[in-house]
Amino acid sequence: MGRRGMLGLLASGAATLLSGCGGSDGTFRYRLAFSVNVNGEVKSGSSIISVRYRGGQPGWESGVATYTTVTGVAPAIDLGQRGMLVAAMAYNVDAWASRKACKKPMPADWLPGKFGLKLAALVALREGKRDLTDDSYPAFLWFPSGQPYERAQQLCPEQFARVIGADIELRSVTIEAAPDAPLLTRLEIKAPWLDEIRIDQKTKGAVDFKPGIFKPHRTSQIETDGV
Repeated sequence: MGRRGMLGLLASGAATLLSGCGGSDGTFRYRLAFSVNVNGEVKSGSSIISVRYRGGQPGWESGVATYTTVTGVAPAIDLGQRGMLVAAMAYNVDAWASRKACKKPMPADWLPGKFGLKLAALVALREGKRDLTDDSYPAFLWFPSGQPYERAQQLCPEQFARVIGADIELRSVTIEAAPDAPLLTRLEIKAPWLDEIRIDQKTKGAVDFKPGIFKPHRTSQIETDGV
């Protein structure tokens, strides 16, 4: 058997095996939005996120898969002199575990599970919106104004008033099916800390610049361009 025939046979066998294990492959695109009260004024931000699910098991529900790929950017709210607040697409486990000020955050590839649909139905979903509660919030990143990105903090909503300012309060977090919405992979905001992240953090995972200097990997939390 020739090389091309052998490759074809291997590909066919892999597909059969995946199918026999209940494998699935589908993509769902949604809008993640959140709003905060800032001294009585409502500020909001939203973005489009796409999740490709692979290798689902029998009885698979959205948000539970053996392998996912997330594409998009995180929504951000400009707080003016207070800096910028971002609803992150991923979270730092150590930052959450060290405080546990709230329930464990949800990454972007798990949020669609709040629709409670199996993959085929989720992929076919054209509309629908869900209000998220404190058991399914994303992690929030606060970038203080005029500070290097190392000063950013992963926060729970309960910490906004104490860390950012007494008049800052989470108002809502929602996800909404958005199959035809344009998808960005690079944030369009202008901020020195964002430029610093793009220069410093070009590899996936935590970044160790010098002995004793550890910086959480922020790139995968805010945008997927180059990740």
